[in-house]
Amino acid sequence: MTGHIFFLECKNQQCKFRFPLDLSMYEGSFCPRCGADLEKVTPQVSQWKPGSGLSTKAQVVGILDNIRSAQNVGSIFRTSEAAGIARLYLCGLTPSPLGNHNLSKSALGSEERVAWSAHNNTVQVVRLLKSEGYQIFALECLPEAENLFSPLQSGIPGKFALIVGNEPAGVDPGILTLANRVLYIPMAGQKTSLNVAVAFGIAVYGLLSA
Repeated sequence: MTGHIFFLECKNQQCKFRFPLDLSMYEGSFCPRCGADLEKVTPQVSQWKPGSGLSTKAQVVGILDNIRSAQNVGSIFRTSEAAGIARLYLCGLTPSPLGNHNLSKSALGSEERVAWSAHNNTVQVVRLLKSEGYQIFALECLPEAENLFSPLQSGIPGKFALIVGNEPAGVDPGILTLANRVLYIPMAGQKTSLNVAVAFGIAVYGLLSA
């Protein structure tokens, strides 16, 4: 609960371990590193809800193509709620929020505020959305892919679906043949991919801020 979280600091000059603790749940009195006494240094900073600054004209849905990790799916729910994603399509192996503690733990309640549906076949979902007028954006590292941060010549469409795929298989090739655009996130390191939940967040905010 806000107002009960303090940053505590160890009084031992050789330790000085500093960390936050919710004192409404546990009244810490001994340093967990060295056992010396602790002192309350400062309360947490009061946080505020910023305005979105994002495009509200586009109707955006997310498609999760065989994402195995419940924690990643929960993180994507949390990002989707923050970015105003209309619906998540949980396809193939992707776990749903029903009875999934690990997903709910990382989603922090956002799974109850973002519409979702589960589907066996991602390709069928993509075909359906295309028939409903959605542009299909697949996030994948391919030679023909476009830089996510390069301006899209035709602008952001009124309705689009963002697809992220399985680690390590990537987006289903059957989906890539249906995609209107394949996008990649530029990377300076040796790795050629990001955690799927991180990549989804970068892509959503990159597109909606364009």
